[in-house]
Amino acid sequence: MNNETTLSYRTFLSLVAVALTLLVTTNPVAAQPHVLFSDGETDYAIFLSSEASESEVWAAKELQHWLKEISGATFALNYYQPTEALPKQAPRIYVGFSPALQSKIGEEEPKWTDESFRYFNRGPELYIYGGKERGSMYGVFSFLENEFGCRWYAPGADCIPTRCISQFETLDRHDSPGLKVRNDFFYTAFDPVWMARNKLNGRMSSNPAEQPGGCESYWGVHTFYRFISPSEFYDKHPEYFSLIDGKRVADPDNADWGKRAQLCLSNPNVLKIMTRRVKDFIREHPEHAIYSVSQNDWGNPCQCTKCQALVKKYGGKESGILIWFVNQVAEAVEKEFPDKQIGTLAYQYTRSAPQNIQPRHNVVVRLCPIEACVAHPLESCEKNQSFMDDLRDWAAISPQLYIWDYVVNFQRYIMPYPNFAVLQPNIKTFINNKAIGVMEQGSYQERGAEFQELKAYLIAKLMWNPGLDVDQVINDFMLGYYGRSGQYIRDYFDRLQQSVTPETHFGIGLDAWDPLFTDELVNESIHLFAKAKKVADNEEILRRVNLAELPILYLKCKREPVKSREDGTFQQFIRTLEKEGIELIAEYRDNLEDFKKQVLSAKE
Repeated sequence: MNNETTLSYRTFLSLVAVALTLLVTTNPVAAQPHVLFSDGETDYAIFLSSEASESEVWAAKELQHWLKEISGATFALNYYQPTEALPKQAPRIYVGFSPALQSKIGEEEPKWTDESFRYFNRGPELYIYGGKERGSMYGVFSFLENEFGCRWYAPGADCIPTRCISQFETLDRHDSPGLKVRNDFFYTAFDPVWMARNKLNGRMSSNPAEQPGGCESYWGVHTFYRFISPSEFYDKHPEYFSLIDGKRVADPDNADWGKRAQLCLSNPNVLKIMTRRVKDFIREHPEHAIYSVSQNDWGNPCQCTKCQALVKKYGGKESGILIWFVNQVAEAVEKEFPDKQIGTLAYQYTRSAPQNIQPRHNVVVRLCPIEACVAHPLESCEKNQSFMDDLRDWAAISPQLYIWDYVVNFQRYIMPYPNFAVLQPNIKTFINNKAIGVMEQGSYQERGAEFQELKAYLIAKLMWNPGLDVDQVINDFMLGYYGRSGQYIRDYFDRLQQSVTPETHFGIGLDAWDPLFTDELVNESIHLFAKAKKVADNEEILRRVNLAELPILYLKCKREPVKSREDGTFQQFIRTLEKEGIELIAEYRDNLEDFKKQVLSAKE
């Protein structure tokens, strides 16, 4: 080996040693985060396919609006052709799916009705997509919720944090709904935009409001007389109505409880008229997904020989004959409207499942636990075991089971009602028993009911994600909706929920003299609200605190009417109600004027 070769070899070894030293002693260069916005500026724009659905377009505009609120930056909204070649790396947010994106990211296009979504990044690019009907839209709102803390607690009560800068390295989140149909039947939850932002898709209405992405509208309930009314048919065809104690009865005005009745389901003409009219109604109102053929909201099923023979044949007390009748309507409807479904009730005298007949595949049974104890979860309370038996029986035979649940005190909307502990476990129970949808019926007629906004918001979250941390959601709401006052309202909330013991049982009616309410509870609660008012951040927060206090003021007025007049509690209660324009404080009775008379006329 000559000197020239040796020198070259030594040089090579030195270079290798230096390189190894650098590898050992030098930290790897960290990946640079992608800056979404900074100091009111952004390089990003939102991109939509020119074939995006209406809900995707609306969601992209919502994304643009809320990002502007958060950052102060303007995100341009642009369209591209679904088959055009897209740039490999660009600061873009793609909303919705398209063939161009499919070739770019290698993902399969979701079905139109798929409500699941995914948002993720590839380098600087962000993708938010799901099914075109509502999935992409839900992805946008989840992105805003999860990544920025945006909240839509109630209509007109948005909480949108602001930031100077937002940057990310890796994002990847996929989510899907816990329930197919999610119906939050509260007055404050009827706003269609609020529903869309909180991922609700179910509605029970004769006239569903326009909602981004549409909704799974369940038309009607208690429809027997809607289609075959006594005022039209009873005089000429009394045989169309229930035979009760040897006489055909049907009160056209529904005024006499003893004469209120159902239809004679074994009568072939009743079936013909019902079928024809249901089909006519679908033609006139094609916007609904489910059309109800269901019993009136009282008892008195038909006792005629033919009806009772069918009751005996199919079992389930009176549910068997009802399913027999509804199945025939559904079969006829399917021939003309294969995409429509017929709903009916398993309610009161039809709550038990039949033994010898099953609902057709296009029949949706809506089971109602109206007799249940709502102080404790359905599965853990001995008072609810008969309902649980019925739930399991219907789950075993129903291709589509829908739950009409009750989460409010119908006797007194405005009174304290500590049932929050059952909301999550009951929704899980419904899902575990094959429910495709749940309607949680609350105070649907008026504002001002006890924790209406919180309950509607929490239920919306639970129906999408039944496994969420309930305490975390409640704490978040208390802070976001009530500001600094929320700490004291949370104390009141906890004190009220803790009043329920294993021995406490109540249903959809609760009065002011129930043992769970005490003078001590009332006094402690009023003291907590006084603290909440002192720290209210502004007039709007103070207004919300005053509304939240209404139930405890009402409770005191009912329990101690004379004292409430003397110490100003009654006057405070009335002032808040009148200022807010609230008149109805129960479903059917005890409006504001009646309540005033009760308190003002009370004596020691």
